[in-house]
Amino acid sequence: LGWGYNYHESDIQKSIAAYEKAFSLKKDEPVYYAELDVLYEKNNTPLATRAKLFESANDVVKQRDDAFVRQILVLNLTGQPEKSVEYLEKSTFHFREGSSRISDMTVDARLLFGNKLMKEGKNQQALEQFLLAMKREAEDERAGARDPQINYFAGLAYEALGEKKKAKSCFEKSVSQDLQRIGTVSYYQALSLQKLGNQQKSSEIFHKLVDEGNQMLESSAEPDFFAKFGERSTGNARLSNARLLIGLGYKGLGETGKAKENLEQAISLSVSNLWAAVELEGM
Repeated sequence: LGWGYNYHESDIQKSIAAYEKAFSLKKDEPVYYAELDVLYEKNNTPLATRAKLFESANDVVKQRDDAFVRQILVLNLTGQPEKSVEYLEKSTFHFREGSSRISDMTVDARLLFGNKLMKEGKNQQALEQFLLAMKREAEDERAGARDPQINYFAGLAYEALGEKKKAKSCFEKSVSQDLQRIGTVSYYQALSLQKLGNQQKSSEIFHKLVDEGNQMLESSAEPDFFAKFGERSTGNARLSNARLLIGLGYKGLGETGKAKENLEQAISLSVSNLWAAVELEGM
């Protein structure tokens, strides 16, 4: 019934209600977790509700790849990367399709956990997480699309450990990669440039991030913007990403007020915008 409301009537509220009813009657069906959380994401349902869905459910959820993926995404979004890492280390995915998404969420978990460890002064353990993120990225079909971001964090860990040469090497690797387009990863490349003393080039990238985000917002003002994406939630995710890029650009330029405003708007448009939340928290 929930499936029908969603796909035939496009009524997300009725669909969620039907799935929640089914879930209350049968909590050992992994597909319900997968399909209900997709609806929650489309509906921009608060993260607390989504976290509650997966509480103490790993034994059921891990039976199905799509349900397990959703659980890891939610754990990352709700500040529990150590649990993500623990579950990922104990599990194996059975399919290859969508492996980029699996790679992304695994890299996210490692980077988030590493950052958490650095805040606790556990720099060696943090470095280990960053190096494992690098290893996972190397296995992905995209061949290192997120390396500039991972190398930046690894550089920070080496720096904190007093290993200046290794830190510099990581920052140099971060900036040496030619990115096809301006995006979230560009921000970390610009931060690496700052670490290497190249303020001019880093500033150029921060300005490009703001420009790219604003161009995305301008295209969203077109009358058929949401129609193009088929669903309002997809359009909102794109708007959220635009606000993220603007927020990152302003953060890099030291314009804290504008950065906060845009990052908050990014999260308001989509609570699933992980790096908007991470970068806002770090301010």
